[in-house]
Amino acid sequence: MELINRGAEPDLATVGLDARKAFQIMISGGVTVLPLSVSYAIFANTAHGVERIYKLKNRPQTKPNGVIGNWDIFSDVFQTESRDRDLVRCLTLDNDLPLSVVAPFNPHHDWLRTVEFGALRRSTKALTMDLLMHAGPLHDELARMSLESAKPLMGSSANLSGSGSKFRLEDVQESLRQGCDLVLDYGTSRYINAMQMGSTIIELPGWKILRWGGCFEEQARLVLKHFGVSLEPRPDSGPWTLV
Repeated sequence: MELINRGAEPDLATVGLDARKAFQIMISGGVTVLPLSVSYAIFANTAHGVERIYKLKNRPQTKPNGVIGNWDIFSDVFQTESRDRDLVRCLTLDNDLPLSVVAPFNPHHDWLRTVEFGALRRSTKALTMDLLMHAGPLHDELARMSLESAKPLMGSSANLSGSGSKFRLEDVQESLRQGCDLVLDYGTSRYINAMQMGSTIIELPGWKILRWGGCFEEQARLVLKHFGVSLEPRPDSGPWTLV
C-alpha cells in the first residue's frame, strides 16, 4: 500500500498529479482510496479490482457500486427527460453541490466500450446506474479522464459495510486501507456530518430520495425554490443512517 499524505486538499496542479497516478493504478487493476468532498471512497476500474472492493468492505453481493461521473457523462450517457436534466444541472453546476443520480443509461454508449462485464454487472441494476457527480476537484478530474479514455471508475464509500461514511483517513478501517494499492489523504472531507452520510442519492425520473446525504437540506431547499417540488424529508431515525 502506497500512502500519499497531503494533509489538506492541495492546489489544482497537485490534484491533477494525484488523479493521474490514481487513474493509472485503477486501469491497471488496482484499488485506490480517494478523498472526495462527500467522504473517503474506494474505487477501481477492472472486474478484479471491483471484486477486491467487495471483499475489503465485506459488501453485500447484491448491492451495486456507484460510478464516478460528471455533467458530460450524465447528459451523454443517461436517458433522462429535460426536466430531470434541469434538476441535476441546478444542484451540481449551478449550486456547486455533490449529487448521486440513479437513472436509466445507454449500455451501448462509447464510454462503456472497454468496461469489463464483471465490473459493469457490479455497478448497474436493471439497466440503471448510480452516477456520483461533482464530489470535489479530484473526483472531477478523474471523471474527465474516465470519459476521455472510456474507462469507467466504480466503487463505494471507504468503510466496512454498515459502519457509516468516513470523513478522515484515520477513521477508515486499517484492514481496508492496507488492502489497497494507493491511499490519498486530503484531510477532512468538506461535507463531514454527524449522520455519517455521503452524497444524496436521487432516482430519476421519479425524484425519489434513495439516500439522504450530508447536504440534503440545502438540496431540498433549492428543489422547492426552483421547481416547486417538496422532496421527501429526512427521517428522524432508521436503517438509512448506515446505507
